Amino acid sequence: MKKILTGALVLIAIAAVAQDSAPVQQPAPPGFRTNLVERTDAPTYSDIYCAGFISKEKLNQTNQITATEAAPNETLAGNPTQIVLLSGSGYQEGQRFTVLRELRDPNQYEPYKGQRREVSEAGQPYAQLGRIKVLALRGSHAVAAVEFACQPMTTGDFLVPFQEHAPVSYKQDTIIEKYPSGPGKLGARIIMSNEFDFLVARGMKVFINAGSDKGVKVGDYFRAVRGYDPDKIDPVESLSYKSPVADDTQMHPGKVTREEAKTLPVRNLGEMIVLSVTPTSATAMITRAWESIEVGDHVELEGQ
Repeated sequence: MKKILTGALVLIAIAAVAQDSAPVQQPAPPGFRTNLVERTDAPTYSDIYCAGFISKEKLNQTNQITATEAAPNETLAGNPTQIVLLSGSGYQEGQRFTVLRELRDPNQYEPYKGQRREVSEAGQPYAQLGRIKVLALRGSHAVAAVEFACQPMTTGDFLVPFQEHAPVSYKQDTIIEKYPSGPGKLGARIIMSNEFDFLVARGMKVFINAGSDKGVKVGDYFRAVRGYDPDKIDPVESLSYKSPVADDTQMHPGKVTREEAKTLPVRNLGEMIVLSVTPTSATAMITRAWESIEVGDHVELEGQ
C-alpha cells in the first residue's frame, strides 16, 4: 500500500513540475483597428460606384443637398447614417439617390497639349460622391441619411436617382506582350484622371475619349501604350533626343533620328478595365501597370 501511495505522490509531483514549466499564454497585446486592406486587382464596390464619369448629357441639378444635420457648424457629410437635408421636389420616403458633383479642374497646367479641349469634346466631368436614402418629408425639404460615401458631400452637390451598375467581369492575369505585335481594335487616349492626377498607377481611375458610340462596353480591356515619336511623348522627355548618347570608346557613334524614332514599336505600359461608359467616354480602372502611366498616353482596345 505504501508503494502505491508513494508512486501516486511521485506522479502528482511530476505533473505539477510539468505544469509550472509549460509556457504561460500571455494575453494578446492591445492592437488598433484600421480600414486599410490590401488592394486586389478586381474592381471592388467602391471602385465601381466612386469612379466618376464624363458625359455630354445635361443632368438635372434641381435636387441638391442644402445642409447637414449640424449646419452651419458642420458643412461636410460622409459618415454612414449622417443626416443631410435636401431641397428640390419629387422625393418619396425610402427613395435612394446618387450624389454627384460637377467638377472643375483647379490645375492650370495641361499634362499634354490640347488636353482641356479633348476633355471638353468628351463632355463634362462628374464625381460620384456616394448614396443617400430619404427618411422623411418635411415641408418643402426632405431628410435623408448617408448610406455609402466615396468622399464627403456638401451643400450644392446634386442628386440623381440611384441605379445599379452593370456587373464587371474581371479576367485573371494573362501573359502580356511588352511590345504588342499589332495595334488594338480601337485607339483612344487617357484625357483625365478622376482625381486630377497626371501620373496614374494600379487601382486608379481614368477617363478615355472613346465610349459606346465607338462600341466600347463595360468589361472591355484597354492597354496603355507609349511610342518613341518625339512629337507624341512628353516634351521634356523628348529633349533627350538632343543629348549625345555615344560612348567615348565608339569609333562610329550611333544616333536615333526623329524619323527613325517614329517607326519604333510602341511598348505596353499596363492594362485597364472599363467600369462604365457614356456615348463619348469611358471610365476605366488600371488593373496592372509596369511603369508610370500618364494622362495623355494612348490606349488600345484589346481583343477578347
